[in-house]
Amino acid sequence: MTKEELQEKLDGLIAQEGSSMNLYFILHQRDEYILKKANVKNEALTPIRNVLRDNLVQLRQMMDEDTFAVLNLSGAEDRKNVIYQYDMEDELRPISLMKEVDEHLFDGNYFTSDNNRIFDSATDTFDEVDAWIASYGVEGNHLIIYRKTFSVNLLKKERNVFVFKGTEQIDILKDDIFRIDGKIDFFLLDNTALIYNISILEKFNDFKDIVQRSARNSLQQIAAADLVSDIAKLQERAQDDISFARKLIKVTTNALILNVVSKETIVQFARTHAYLSKRLKVSADNKFELDKKTSQNLFVQLLDDAFLHSELSSNDYLSPGKDRLSSEEAPANADNL
Repeated sequence: MTKEELQEKLDGLIAQEGSSMNLYFILHQRDEYILKKANVKNEALTPIRNVLRDNLVQLRQMMDEDTFAVLNLSGAEDRKNVIYQYDMEDELRPISLMKEVDEHLFDGNYFTSDNNRIFDSATDTFDEVDAWIASYGVEGNHLIIYRKTFSVNLLKKERNVFVFKGTEQIDILKDDIFRIDGKIDFFLLDNTALIYNISILEKFNDFKDIVQRSARNSLQQIAAADLVSDIAKLQERAQDDISFARKLIKVTTNALILNVVSKETIVQFARTHAYLSKRLKVSADNKFELDKKTSQNLFVQLLDDAFLHSELSSNDYLSPGKDRLSSEEAPANADNL
């Protein structure tokens, strides 16, 4: 999904009349994650729906910035103002649960008390809520939102006294309070999972496992290119550093240098580059020695084609977050500008 396509879809969602919403809780019970629909009063659904819509409006406005981008997760660098399209081989639990909601959103027989898919205040507790999911829109044009919850979302009556204005006197609330802020971590639109809060994604152990598996495949490609003296150094770091592992995946997914440029050309570039020649050590048998994190980072940036030279100013630049230009997209002549 391109940025323009996402903008158009969000515009339609925000503008359409009659959008409704439903709320679901993901409960962590007995080492299982269970999806249940929340039975919410109609008068309470309206303010929740309005908060969700306000956050969608805010997100859509941010997308008007030139620096905002929609990128595939597997081939993207860490940067601000990005929505990542989840394209990893294995599916994460939050995405599977969003798809379950989407599949049965208009099926009145799926989320029922009879099959224990309704949040039961008598047996279920807010303490068990790991995340909430909300649907917003109408049949045929809607999205599914996922939001991770933390301890700050739950105000316990045992640790607090909550007072409110009664009809005549100040009174106290007798139950716990669960806070829904309406913010967005992930969302599902037209069966495409989109990641807005990458830091939440990286907290999932399942995601770490997926990234590390993909990184091992990337390291095999790097090893096959015969560029590194000791591939174990990169393997050790990828095992512990999820961000670095994602960078390894990126350079093999996008394949700007690896398997495109010859080993000899890559090594010669590093040896003669004013900056890299002083920081990347090359052995006698033309392999990079990557004992330190600094040299490992530079090597990954090298494979990402991040070292650029300006023909206009003759200056060298480090530009990892670049967008490629195509001569085919340029106007035929200056009159078209």
